[in-house]
Amino acid sequence: MELKKHITEKIHPEELFSEIVKGNKEYMTENQEHFLELKSGQQPDITLVTCCDSRIPPEVFGLDSLNELFVIRNIGNQFRNSEGSIKYSLFHLKTPILIIMGHTGCGAIQASLGDYREEDDAIQKEVIGLTNSVRIGKDKGNDENSSDDPVLRNCLYSETNVDHQIRKVISEYKIKPMVDDKKLTVLGMIFDIHGIYKVGSASIHLTNINGETDIEKIKSHSILSKLSQNEKEQLVRRLS
Repeated sequence: MELKKHITEKIHPEELFSEIVKGNKEYMTENQEHFLELKSGQQPDITLVTCCDSRIPPEVFGLDSLNELFVIRNIGNQFRNSEGSIKYSLFHLKTPILIIMGHTGCGAIQASLGDYREEDDAIQKEVIGLTNSVRIGKDKGNDENSSDDPVLRNCLYSETNVDHQIRKVISEYKIKPMVDDKKLTVLGMIFDIHGIYKVGSASIHLTNINGETDIEKIKSHSILSKLSQNEKEQLVRRLS
C-alpha cells in the first residue's frame, strides 16, 4: 500500500479493503517458506512496548518483525495497561530485551496534560494512568524548561513517562531479579517523529537503561559495546 500523499487524504473503505486483500496475497506469496518454519511456535528476541500511534511501525528498527518482535501497544506505552502481555513475553518467551518506547507528539501525553473529563470513560481510564508521569514531569520543571515550545514540552513529558514506566517494570518482584541477574535488559527509547533530537525524523534515541538516565553511564553500558563512539553520540540523547 502506497504512503498517503497527504495526512488529510482519506481512502474510501471499499478501496482500502480491496488493497488489504491484494496486499495479503502478495505477502502470502512472499512468505510461504517463512511461515512453514514458524508453525511450531514463536521465538522473539525483543519485547517492544510502544504507543498505538500509527506513525510508529515495527520496522523502525530495520527488522521485518516476523518472529523477532513481540509487540505490545497501548496509548502512552504504559506498563500497567498491558502488564499481562508484557509478563507473558518476559516469563514464557524469555526475551532478553524489553523496550519501552515513547515518541514525540504523543496524543496520550497531550491529553494527560489537559482536561480529559469530557472523553469517553474508557479513554479516561487509560489516560489517567499517566497522571503520575505528568506529576513527576511537573516537579522536574518540564513546563518551565519547554517555555513556549509545545513539541519540546510534549517530548519532555514523553521522556519522563518512559522513565516512570521503567521504574514500574523493574520494581516488580518477579522482574527485578531478571534485571539484577542480567537475564533482562530494559531499554527506554523515544522515537523522534519531529526531529527534535537534532538527528533527523524517524530516528530512535536511547534515554534509559534499567532505570539509569545519566547519558555517559548509558553510553558505557555493555549493550552498546558494538557501536562506535559516533553512533553512541547520535543514539544516546536526552532532553531532560
